[in-house]
Amino acid sequence: MKNKLSTILLVEDESEVRMELKKFLQRYCDNVITAKNGEEGLALFNIHKPEIVISDIKMPKMNGIDMAKKIKKNYLDQIIIFTTAHSDSTYFLEAIEMQVDGYILKPVDLTLLKKKINDIHKNIEAQRQKSLYENILDDIAQMQDNMLAVYDINRVPVFFNKRLLDFLGYKNIESFVEEYKLLSNKFETVDECYYPKSNRNIFWIDEVRNIEPEKRIISMKNKDNKKVKFFLVSLSEQTQSKNIIISFSEITTIVTKKRQYENDAYTDELTQINNRAKFNIIFNQVLEKSQNNKSSLSIILIDIDNFKDVNDSHGHSVGDNVLKKFTTLISNNIRITDEFSRWGGEEFVLLLEDTKIKEAHTIAENLRVLIEKHDFGIHKQLTCSFGVSSRVDNDTSESLFERVDRALYKAKNSGRNRVISE
Repeated sequence: MKNKLSTILLVEDESEVRMELKKFLQRYCDNVITAKNGEEGLALFNIHKPEIVISDIKMPKMNGIDMAKKIKKNYLDQIIIFTTAHSDSTYFLEAIEMQVDGYILKPVDLTLLKKKINDIHKNIEAQRQKSLYENILDDIAQMQDNMLAVYDINRVPVFFNKRLLDFLGYKNIESFVEEYKLLSNKFETVDECYYPKSNRNIFWIDEVRNIEPEKRIISMKNKDNKKVKFFLVSLSEQTQSKNIIISFSEITTIVTKKRQYENDAYTDELTQINNRAKFNIIFNQVLEKSQNNKSSLSIILIDIDNFKDVNDSHGHSVGDNVLKKFTTLISNNIRITDEFSRWGGEEFVLLLEDTKIKEAHTIAENLRVLIEKHDFGIHKQLTCSFGVSSRVDNDTSESLFERVDRALYKAKNSGRNRVISE
């Protein structure tokens, strides 16, 4: 991983704060560019394309929200962190709509900012590595590899080379066909790998041909049936003999590393559950599924009450340990179909498919009592506030999340340690 980020754009209208934050950020970035308002910040962004934008919200000429909207219009995945001394809920709602990556109140906690920068840095590097291995897969798709199969015009196998036969554990193609009939019968059902929709040999080759070349990945076990191997499948175009030549390039190491980088990019480092990036992907998927199937979908937003007191009284290492225990407690007391993610800081979110709001409220209340009674080893009772909402017709991910966020806000402002549904 690179030691430093390449470029950060800092947009801040207060000169003293701007200089202090620039000096701090230079420890983690080779090039910190500063602007004193959103208009200037937008112009600098278009020139330098920074990895991270850190911006105040309330500024002259153009505020941070308007600047961020213009940036996100063309660069949806741009990482943006807001800093502000204002707690107006409309700012939060607008920030949520844009899916910004952080929101830090002034005066800025430099320890918190450092952690946020480090987390983003790791995520950027994980995404870079993921792209690298995807590019390698593209390159391999253009190469002929070592295991070969040849099929005639009727999709009947006529030749397996020695490397393929050795992998399968057979001396000749006839003995393999006698036992398995189809090579596709050796394919494993593994996520992201092709598996035939038909039992007839005539179809699997054509199904593979209809897949994008870099996604033609299959998995098979070797002759000992102990370990799954991954292969990129390459198909010949028209040959003079009219035969179809198929090559299987082993990419087990690449797939394994790619999966690891994907896991790093979408897993919260502390709690080892889904992070916000993964939640947003799952949220849109299950919402679309719920809309298509006209099934119920509920969401629970959880905020640990006064968690700052835990860190202040016991230190951040104890606070981190409490968050891990909290995550384990919730994970052990929800259904296997429920999606549990860390939204950020001491906020967590639960997605409950096929669950109506009344049932979701009951689930949240049971969790609230469970947390309240649990000993987290800090000689202090830990409580949580819960917001609950369910999908209604024409809901978007933004409108549904705004509603559950509003419910959580009501729970926190009406005494905490309670469940509010909206």
